[in-house]
Amino acid sequence: DNSGTPLTQHHHIAKQQATMDKDGYGLVQPSAYKQGHKCCGGCCDVRRATIIVNIVNIVISLLFILEFVWLDKLIAKDEEVVGDDDEAQEELNTLVAFVKQTEGLMEGLMVLRIIGCAIGIYGAKTFEWKYVAGAVAIYAFVLIPDIAAFGLLFGPVMDILFAYPQVFLIMEMRSGIMTPENYINEEQSCCCV
Repeated sequence: DNSGTPLTQHHHIAKQQATMDKDGYGLVQPSAYKQGHKCCGGCCDVRRATIIVNIVNIVISLLFILEFVWLDKLIAKDEEVVGDDDEAQEELNTLVAFVKQTEGLMEGLMVLRIIGCAIGIYGAKTFEWKYVAGAVAIYAFVLIPDIAAFGLLFGPVMDILFAYPQVFLIMEMRSGIMTPENYINEEQSCCCV
């Protein structure tokens, strides 16, 4: 509709050109369609999904670390219970040594995973695909220990599900679909944040 005065038409054009996304990134021109991948059954865009899965992964990793601390306290308590039985004490000492070695490795991997998740969140927030790629590389690095710790089915499935939105985010950033200027067109959320 071209009705209205030239002043109101000019105001409408200026308003469109001055539209910014909610994070304050660049001047954008809203388009009529979304070009990027819809993640989680169409619930959100891959940038938002990357941030969410990395936060969830950080929480899971912290819970595992807390479980290891609890396990340490439980082992220390059991060491006091054995008392005079030398054979039982030796078996317990062997088990404790194994658990502490395994636990130390798992805690190190959980810390590495938390660092990777933080890098992925930073990359998604700043639209820097190289940081997101670094997070995916850490997911690949911890895949083998995850198989050993959580089994062939659960370990890889979780890593793949957590890496999935990040891989699509990298592809979209590299192809120019997911940019600070274009995020207003790509942003999607069905219910949260």
